Amino acid sequence: MKFNKNKMRNILVPISVWFALALTGCVVAGPRSQPTVPTPEQNPSESIKYTGPLAGIPAPWAELAGALVASGLNRAQVSAFFQSPDLVFSPVPMETKLRELYGIFYRSDLTKAVQEKLWQIGYDLTIDGRAGSDTQKIIKEFQKDHGLAADGRITDELDARLKVVLATSKVRELSAYKPPPTVKPSRSQTYSQFTNQTVLRDIKAFYEADRPLFKQMENRFKVPGSLVASIMWIETGYGRFFGKRKAAFSLASMAAAADIRLVAGRLTDINTNSEASAFLSDYAAKRGKWAFDELRALLVYAWDNGLDPASFLGSVYGAIGYGQFMPSNINKFAADGDGDGRIDLFNKPDAIFSVGKYLAQSGWRGDMLDEEKRRSVIMLYNRSNVYVNTVLFVADFLAGQTP
Repeated sequence: MKFNKNKMRNILVPISVWFALALTGCVVAGPRSQPTVPTPEQNPSESIKYTGPLAGIPAPWAELAGALVASGLNRAQVSAFFQSPDLVFSPVPMETKLRELYGIFYRSDLTKAVQEKLWQIGYDLTIDGRAGSDTQKIIKEFQKDHGLAADGRITDELDARLKVVLATSKVRELSAYKPPPTVKPSRSQTYSQFTNQTVLRDIKAFYEADRPLFKQMENRFKVPGSLVASIMWIETGYGRFFGKRKAAFSLASMAAAADIRLVAGRLTDINTNSEASAFLSDYAAKRGKWAFDELRALLVYAWDNGLDPASFLGSVYGAIGYGQFMPSNINKFAADGDGDGRIDLFNKPDAIFSVGKYLAQSGWRGDMLDEEKRRSVIMLYNRSNVYVNTVLFVADFLAGQTP
C-alpha cells in the first residue's frame, strides 16, 4: 500500500523497557528489531492506495482513514477509531525518528569533512561521517572556543569557519589519523538493574508463581520457561511497565506525519535548506508508510480478537504487550495460551506462549547449550549484545545455573 505523495502533501494529514531502561533508552527491545521488521529502505512497499479522505473524520486523520478503508478495513470500525475523543496527534514519534535518521544519513560527506578539520586542529573525535552526540559535543566545544553560538549544528558555514581556523592553527596531519581500535563486544556486560541480587530475587518469585504456565509453554514449544520469563521481565518488568503511550495513537500520528508539514515546525533547526527539506520529506514519507503498515496490523489484530486498539499502551513506535511485539509480528508469532480462542498480548498466558513461539520459530531447540546458537536466537529478538547478555544471565539464574 502506498500513499499518493502529491495528494498527501496538499493536505494537513518506532521501548518499552522497564524502569531505568524506559528512561535512558539503552535498549530498543523486543521483536521489533531487524531483520524481523524490515525498514522501508530495505523493503519498500508500493501498495498503499489513495481514495480520498474519509468523510466525517477530522484533520489530520481523514486521508489516513481513507487509505485504511481502501486497504480493506471496515469503514465503520475505522471511523470509530479516528473519532475517539482520546486520539490526539503527537509529532513526537516522527520527529524523533527523523532526527535520528538525519544524524546518521544526512550529508555524511559534510559531517566527515567537519570531523576531519576538527581532528586536525586538535579535537579528539571519531571520523566516521555520522553526526552523533559525541560529534555534536565536540562541535559545541569548538564553537565556544571561537566565540560562536554553541548549537552543535553541522553546516556549510561551520565548515567554512573550520577552514579558516585550520589555515592558521593546524596541529595534526590528517594522514596521521587512526580510527579507534575495534572493540569486541563484551560477553559479560549486563544491565545491572536486572542482574543485581535484590532484583533477581523478585524475578524468581514472579517466575515460580507462574511456573505451571511456563511448563505448559515448554511442553508445547520446547523453549525454556526461564528464557521466556527473562525476556518478559527485561521488556516490561513482567507487566509492570507496558509503556506510557497509546500504541495505536503513536502509529497513527507517525503515519499521518508522512505529510512533513505536520512536524516541520519542530525541525527548523535542521531543516535549513532545500536539500535538508527534501531529505526530511522523503524519509517522512518512508517512515509514514512503515507506520501505516504497523497501524493496519495493530487494528486488524485488535478487531479480530475482540479487543479495543485504543486501549493498548506501548512504546513510541507501537510495540505492545508483555513481550513488546510489533504489530506486524503478531500474526506470525503470537499464540493463544489460555485456550479462549483469542490472542491478547496483555494476557499473561497468551504473552508467555507468544514469546515462546517467537523463540521456537527463530531457531531455539530445547535446552540448546551451544553459546553461539543461544546468542543468535536472542539477537533476533533484540540486536544488542548487552541485551543478549542480560537475557541469558537472568535466564540461567532462573534455571538454577548461576548464584
